[in-house]
Amino acid sequence: MAATVTIRRHTGVGGSQTKTDITSGNTRASTSDAFNPGTSDPIPIPPSGSKYSYWVSTQLSADTTPAGTIDNIKWYSDGSNNFGTGVTVKGADASTGVDSGYRQAAGTPGDTGTELTQGNHTGLDSAPVDVFGLTSGSPKALGGSIVNPSTGDFGDFFVYQIAVDNTASPGELPVDETFTFKYDET
Repeated sequence: MAATVTIRRHTGVGGSQTKTDITSGNTRASTSDAFNPGTSDPIPIPPSGSKYSYWVSTQLSADTTPAGTIDNIKWYSDGSNNFGTGVTVKGADASTGVDSGYRQAAGTPGDTGTELTQGNHTGLDSAPVDVFGLTSGSPKALGGSIVNPSTGDFGDFFVYQIAVDNTASPGELPVDETFTFKYDET
């Protein structure tokens, strides 16, 4: 029987972080370390330069055991940034060090997150890239697997962050974006 696999967003202090199921809902990037801040703590448009969301850490979790093995994990976007001018999204895989790559998001609540770089997030395996370059035809391969009879978190994290620069338009972003995890189960 196929496993029940969910997408979890990790927030809070590493080692005791909150892992929220975001599989069937939306999650919003903001200037706070919260899985669903609503419209609180939006990313402000700066007079110059960029402001950032807190980074968003996502990982798969097997709620029931797979029939055999789940592996060959991929992450991708639809390839089109519909957020509008002045809004970008960068992301990378994370599996290095304590908590298998999880690092609590940081920044100044209500103002800006700490920029997602390998220097600021020491669990990243590679430098963040434009997520809209990661498509179903060219996805980001994530390491890791889970084997029967195990359950729980598995695979590398995919961590992303939204940046807003001074050319962005005020107000809520006009659309939602869909990001996809894909895997093989045997």
